[in-house]
Amino acid sequence: MITLAQIKAARALLNWTQDHLAKAAGLSLPGVNNLERGITSPRKETLSSIEEAMVTAGIEFIDTTGVRLKTPELSVEIIEGTDWLEKYDADIFSVLKTDQDEILQFASDNKLWMVYGSTTNHLYVEHKARVNFQERILAPDSIEYITSPAGSYRTLSPTSFGTFDRQIYGDRVATILWDSRKIILTKSKSLADSERQIFNSLWDIAKPFPSAKLKTIAQWDGNQKKETGKS
Repeated sequence: MITLAQIKAARALLNWTQDHLAKAAGLSLPGVNNLERGITSPRKETLSSIEEAMVTAGIEFIDTTGVRLKTPELSVEIIEGTDWLEKYDADIFSVLKTDQDEILQFASDNKLWMVYGSTTNHLYVEHKARVNFQERILAPDSIEYITSPAGSYRTLSPTSFGTFDRQIYGDRVATILWDSRKIILTKSKSLADSERQIFNSLWDIAKPFPSAKLKTIAQWDGNQKKETGKS
């Protein structure tokens, strides 16, 4: 059955008030209010009515944590939970299957992948080696640590980056909110194509790492940090 957190998230995606939900599900407004406040424990029939109303309105519930708003050309999914990066990797792997596929990344700080993805990073590396998909990364020129080959990177001023990362692959645009440990995954071909154009425009003016910089950047090799350009 759906959870209280999913109900609240779905109502927010639909921009529904509690009254709107109550009417759509055939429930009373006080009943919906008490349910969302955790004052009462919902009956199975109540949850079924809410789920049916929200699915009819365009919501898709994913497992016991996810909520997705589906339209003919757009769906939005919030990826969270203790296995949030594993779920995200699974989606990447489902899209990037050949050497003709490519992922584009706006990377604010690659060290965050080591903080949050230390147990899952090898899965990404193994899949990339297996199918040989392409990868290009835009990063701040102040970056001190990288997780992919240096040739995959070009750099811009740190002022060009925020506190979150963005990745574009297939018809997906993923916004990685590190502080919240969440990913907003938007599936939209038109949005992905637009983001890809922006990335390519910036890529054309961005610069590779200077040779002097390469001697000081630490690079993850799958086991431990090493200095790029050093044995």
